[in-house]
Amino acid sequence: ATLKFDWTGFAVLSLGLASLQLFLDRGEQKDWLSSAEIVIYVVLCGLGFYLFAVHMWLAEKPFITPSIFLDRNFTLALLVMFLIGVVLLATSVLLAPYLQVLAGYPVATTGLLMAPRGLGMMIAMLIAGRLVNRFDPRMMMVFGTVVLVYSLQEMTTWTPDVDAWTLAKNGITQGFGLGFLFIPIQIIAFSTLPGSLRTEGTSLISLVRNIGGATGISITSYLLVHSTQILHAEIAEQVTPFNRMLQTGGAYLMWNLTTPLGITALNHEVTRQASIMAYANDFKFILIVTVPIAFLVFLMKKPQRIAAMPAHGAAGID
Repeated sequence: ATLKFDWTGFAVLSLGLASLQLFLDRGEQKDWLSSAEIVIYVVLCGLGFYLFAVHMWLAEKPFITPSIFLDRNFTLALLVMFLIGVVLLATSVLLAPYLQVLAGYPVATTGLLMAPRGLGMMIAMLIAGRLVNRFDPRMMMVFGTVVLVYSLQEMTTWTPDVDAWTLAKNGITQGFGLGFLFIPIQIIAFSTLPGSLRTEGTSLISLVRNIGGATGISITSYLLVHSTQILHAEIAEQVTPFNRMLQTGGAYLMWNLTTPLGITALNHEVTRQASIMAYANDFKFILIVTVPIAFLVFLMKKPQRIAAMPAHGAAGID
C-alpha cells in the first residue's frame, strides 16, 4: 500500500509551531499582547493547533497517529521532556551573560566554565545506560531530579564574585542530574509504546524538547527584564540624601548625589544589584519548574521489560 503523506496535518501543525516560535521570539521586543503583531501570532498559533487536533482525530491517515497519546508513559514523558527542555536551554542562556556582564569573565573563559556541564552529562549518561537494566528507571529519574534541584538551588545563592571552581563543580553536578533524566525517560517512554509508533514517538520527544527550550528562554528573558526593572525601582526608593549609608566617606565620594558623575555611578550600581537579584529569581523559577518532574515520575508505570532504544538515537539530543 502506498503511504500517503498528510499535507493538511503537516500544514496546520507548521502554522501552529511557526506562530508559537514567532510569539516567543518577538514577544519581549513588542511588549507581548499590547502589540497587534503578537496578538496575530497568538490567534494563528491557537488556530493551527486547534485545526491540527481536530484533523488528527478525524482524518483517515493523520500526520501523527492519535493513539500515541493514549499511552500514559509516553504522554507523561512528553511533559517531562518539555520541562527538561526548559531547564537545559534556559540555564545556558542565563549563565553566559551572567558570567560575562556581572562576573566580568572574558568570553573564552565563560565558554570553558560552561563546558563542565556537558562533561557531567556525558559521565551520567554512561553510568545510567549501564544501571537502567538493574534499577527502576523511575527511581533513577528521581535521583537525577534531586541532583538537578540541588545544583539549581545553589545557583540561587550566587553573587558575581563566585569562583571558577564553584562554577565548574556546579556545572558537573547539573549535567550529572540531567544525564540521569535523559536515559531513563526514554526507556520509560518507549517501554509501553508499540514498535510501529516509535519513529513518531522519537520525533515528538525531540519536538517537545525544542519547544520547551524556546519557551524557557522566552519566559526567563521576560522575567529577567521585568524583575530588573521592579527591583531597580525598589532599591532606588532607598537612595535619598537622607540615607545614612550614603553619607559615609567612601560612599559619599563614589556616589555623591550632588554631582552628575556620582548619580550616574550610583545608578549603575543600583542596576547591577537589581540584575543580580533578578538572575537569582530566574534561577528560582527554573528550580520550581524542575521539582514537578519528581512527582510526574510516580504517575508512570514501571517498565516490565526494558525495550530497545529507538533507532534514531537518544530522542534528538544534540
